[in-house]
Amino acid sequence: MRLGHTVLGLLATLVLGGCGGADEEAAPKGSGGSGASSSSGGSSAGGGSGAGATSSGGSGASTGGSGGAAGAAGSGGAGGSGGAGGSGGAGGGDSIKLIAIGDTGEGNQAQKDVAQQMATKCAAVGGCTAVLMLGDNFYDHGVQSTSDAQWNTKFESIYDLPNLNSLKFYATLGNHDYGVTSTGKKEAQIQYTQLPVGTGPGTRPSDMWMMPDAYYDVKFGDVHVFAIDTQDYSSTQKNDMKARVQASSATWKIVMGHHPRYTSGNHYWDNALLGAAGMYSLLETIYCGTDLLLTGHDHNVEFIDKGAHSACPSTHFAISGAGAKTRTSTGLKHGKQLYYNEKVEALAYLEFKGKTLLFEFIDKHGTLLWSKTITKP
Repeated sequence: MRLGHTVLGLLATLVLGGCGGADEEAAPKGSGGSGASSSSGGSSAGGGSGAGATSSGGSGASTGGSGGAAGAAGSGGAGGSGGAGGSGGAGGGDSIKLIAIGDTGEGNQAQKDVAQQMATKCAAVGGCTAVLMLGDNFYDHGVQSTSDAQWNTKFESIYDLPNLNSLKFYATLGNHDYGVTSTGKKEAQIQYTQLPVGTGPGTRPSDMWMMPDAYYDVKFGDVHVFAIDTQDYSSTQKNDMKARVQASSATWKIVMGHHPRYTSGNHYWDNALLGAAGMYSLLETIYCGTDLLLTGHDHNVEFIDKGAHSACPSTHFAISGAGAKTRTSTGLKHGKQLYYNEKVEALAYLEFKGKTLLFEFIDKHGTLLWSKTITKP
């Protein structure tokens, strides 16, 4: 058993039940698809390495096998201006528009409310590119199989909305999906990706869900996203994903996973224990040299400025873990914190155009909580 799992086991007996350039900051005021290609890594469900070449609808999305290079992504799609609240975002057909949500798997009213605001935002900007899911996709113990009833109650029925149900939802694994604090089967979440769309046994009602492997990368035009498993501290994942990051020539490099590196949320106290067990080494090895580490785990939204990690001075840190619930923290504010909210469920919206990123937090009522524009030199 890895040291990380030993520490996690101890934490589970205590409290780890619920995970629960020039920059310009904008005041809380309203703001504002292309194809994607992906390659997966690690041990794939179903025996073989990688999910194999699969393609199923939606903006020219294609999935490669383990170790495969991400192919050229399609681009285009309807661009848009004007988002929830009114002021213009980055418009145009060449912009990449992503929604990021974490800790969603409750099937409750708050998750439905956030989903509705996701749909509203995507409609306002002329269509989104994809959704990123940051783990803890199914509370409290993941799914047991590809036919688990929770696929419908906590995913398919929640996001079957206009402007959402034509998108791909690229998911990562959290500690409630599998591991020592969960009885869930991570292979089921990987295998669900491979099911054909249909109505009978052995099918799924839509092709929205995408988890080609426990870790993988996907490219949307000039935005390269690296999805990692933050409970797997192995050198295999670490070295593989580091190599993919270093090989990428994308304008924007984003790492997404479940556990954060820095947090002011209520997991501040055990984050250091997990870090010492190997999580910090995993995260730092992969996110160093990227623009953003995007995570969940804490049930709040938070944005920590670049410079928090001196060895990786260009990396920003964002938490979007309020996709279905919130939790009060007794932690201290991080010194580089630019925004924090634990009072209301919310989503993150990221719009990339050229060397500019518009980042927003929008709550379940459609209120723009905070936004920041990041421009690369």
